[in-house]
Amino acid sequence: MESTDCVKEGDNLILKKENSLKLFKLWKKRRVFMDKKDFLLDAALGQPYGTVWEVRNNDVVQIDHSVIQAEQVDSASGGDNRNIVDDSSTQKLSREDISSLKESGHSGESIIEQLVENSASFKDKNVYSQAKYRKKKREKHLTRFQILRPSTRLLCDMYWNRAPSKIIQLRADTLAQILTAANIQSTSKVMLVESTQGLVLGAMMERMAGQGTIVQFHSEDKPVRLAVDAYNFPQSYQDTVHSLVLGNVGRLFKEINCTESPKAQESTEVEKSQVQITEKMDTESGDTKQTLQQGATCTEQSADLQEERKASDDMQKDESKTEVGSSTESAQSAKVKDQEESAMEITSREESGTEKKQGKGKRKMETPEQKEAKLERQQQRQEAFVKVKEILQQKNMDALVIVSRFQPSPILMALIELLALSRPFVVYCSNKEPLMECYLKLRERGGAISLRITETWLRNYQVCCNFLLPFPENYSSNFLKLKEILSSFAK
Repeated sequence: MESTDCVKEGDNLILKKENSLKLFKLWKKRRVFMDKKDFLLDAALGQPYGTVWEVRNNDVVQIDHSVIQAEQVDSASGGDNRNIVDDSSTQKLSREDISSLKESGHSGESIIEQLVENSASFKDKNVYSQAKYRKKKREKHLTRFQILRPSTRLLCDMYWNRAPSKIIQLRADTLAQILTAANIQSTSKVMLVESTQGLVLGAMMERMAGQGTIVQFHSEDKPVRLAVDAYNFPQSYQDTVHSLVLGNVGRLFKEINCTESPKAQESTEVEKSQVQITEKMDTESGDTKQTLQQGATCTEQSADLQEERKASDDMQKDESKTEVGSSTESAQSAKVKDQEESAMEITSREESGTEKKQGKGKRKMETPEQKEAKLERQQQRQEAFVKVKEILQQKNMDALVIVSRFQPSPILMALIELLALSRPFVVYCSNKEPLMECYLKLRERGGAISLRITETWLRNYQVCCNFLLPFPENYSSNFLKLKEILSSFAK
C-alpha cells in the first residue's frame, strides 16, 4: 500500500458520522471533541483511509467492515407497517434503565441490542423501517465515525450543512456543472474570481492534477484559501496557482496595452514633437511683431491709470475722517474679543501639540529587520505581478469562471478581453438579477453565442422496494453558462 493512502501526521482528515462531517488536522496527542466526548486519534496513524472507528471509554477502537454489514442485516422482518402503532408504550426500557446501562459501562452496540429486544413493534416492521430504527439509535447512543480523505464532494457537503453562506449557497451538483461548462481539464489556462473560501479553486486544482495554470483574482490583500489547505495538495499543485488583486487590473491592462503597440506610440510621439516645433517657430515670429505695437499702447494706459488712482485716494481720505469718531469704541471692543479668542486657540493648539508629541513618542520605530521584511514582501508582490502579466498579456486564456459575492458584470466585461477565441466562461450567482445584467451587456457587446441562464433543482429520494419517497427539502441555484466565440472584429 502506498504511503499516500495512509493517514500521516499533519494531514487534514474528514471525520464522517452518519450525515455530519467534520474537518480535523491530525497531530499526536491532539484531542478530538465529538458528541460530548474527547479522545485521541493517535491509533489512526499509519492506517488506511476509509477505516471505521468507535469510541469506547474515551479510547478509539477500529471496527471491521464485516461487523458493520452483519449489523445491517436482519432476517426477521414484517411485510409492511400499516398495522403498527409506534409510540412510547412499545418500548419496555425506560430512560432510567438506559442511563444505568451507560453508567455500568455497557457499550453502545449492546444498548442498541437491548432496545431492539425490548421493542414490541420492531419485528413487525419492514426491512427499511428496521434499518432506520437502528440508524436513529446509533446516532444517539453510539459514537462511530469513518476517516476519509478530503475531496471536493465532502468539503462542499460539509460547508453546505454547516455554513452555506460562506460558499454562496453552492451545492456539489452545481459546482460539478460549473467545472463541466467551463471545460476545466489538465493543461488548461483558467481565470478565476471566487468568494467561496477557496472551494472552487481547490476543485480546479484537483481536476487539473498539477498541470496547467490558474490565475486567481481576489479583493483582499491575500487570497482566502481555507478549503485549499484542507486538500493536502503537494507543492507541485500549488505552483500552478497565481494571484492578483482586483484593484491592480487597471494597471495590468495599461501595461499590456503599452507592450502591445510600442512602435505605434513612437511614431505618434515623433509626429507630436514635429507639430510642436513648427508651432513654436510660428509663435516666435508673430511675437516679435506684436511687441512693438504693445509698447506704445502700454505707456498711454499707464498714465491714465495713475490719474484715476489719485482721485480715488482723495475721496477715501475724506470719508475716513468722518467715520473715525463713531467707530473707535466698537473697534476697541472687537480687538479685545479677537485677542481673547486667539489666546484660547493658542492654548488649545499647544495642548493638542503636546498630546500629539506624547502619542508620537509612544509609537515604536521600525527595526531594520522589519524594514527588510517589508521590502521582501514588496519584491514578492512585484514578482507575482510580473508573472501574471506574462501569462495574461498573450490573451489566450482557456476559461473564465466567476463565483463571487460581488457584482459580476464589471468583472466579466473587463476580463473577457483576455480570453482566446471560442473559449467558455461561466458566471454563478444565487440571484437572477445580476445574471440578467450580464446577459444584456453581452448582447449589446456582441461576439458571444450560446448565452444561457440555467437554474438547477435538487431533491433527494429514498428508494424503497416498490415506491420512491421524496424528502421534503428541495434546493435551487442559478448560474449563467456562457459559451463565447469571438470573431476578429469583435475582439
